[in-house]
Amino acid sequence: MYSYTRTQAADMLAISTRSLDRYVKAGKLRSKKKGKIVYIKTEDVDKMAGKHKSKPQVIVSGAPSSKENIKTVVAGWEVNNNGTLSAIYADLRREISQKDELIQNLSVRVGRAEEIAKNSVNLVEFKKSQFLLEESKWHLSKEVSELWKENNELKANLKYEKMTNIVLIFFFIILIIISAYIWFAWV
Repeated sequence: MYSYTRTQAADMLAISTRSLDRYVKAGKLRSKKKGKIVYIKTEDVDKMAGKHKSKPQVIVSGAPSSKENIKTVVAGWEVNNNGTLSAIYADLRREISQKDELIQNLSVRVGRAEEIAKNSVNLVEFKKSQFLLEESKWHLSKEVSELWKENNELKANLKYEKMTNIVLIFFFIILIIISAYIWFAWV
């Protein structure tokens, strides 16, 4: 069953989504895409999570096998018996596991940050698109003002032509009336 999304699977495995994508590409994890969401097979994630959750084994060579008092210097500390050495060893293991967990968390965060950076718009490209947008707005406003100017000129020409037509019609009517008066006066 494919029930985990990419981010859920990456969180369960304590890896980045980029690493998860590499596992899918390598065939270590099976995936299925539904729409725009990629789902990872549940059994594969659980199986791989079992591998990653096991504690690392630390092998110490040259550890004393007898219970005799041994004087050793560990990181500037003088140790006189095996009990103290075991306590220091346990503390160091705990500290190492904490640091490993911190490294894994930081690795996941770095992977997510890389993914966000990869999917985000480059600042130069953003500025370039903003510049082109402003330039196109400027050209558009220039074209609009030119169209308004042309529209006003056409209105003025139309008004002039209307007045000319009215004067010509008026003059023609007066000419017809005068012609009719002269015609009736002669007849």
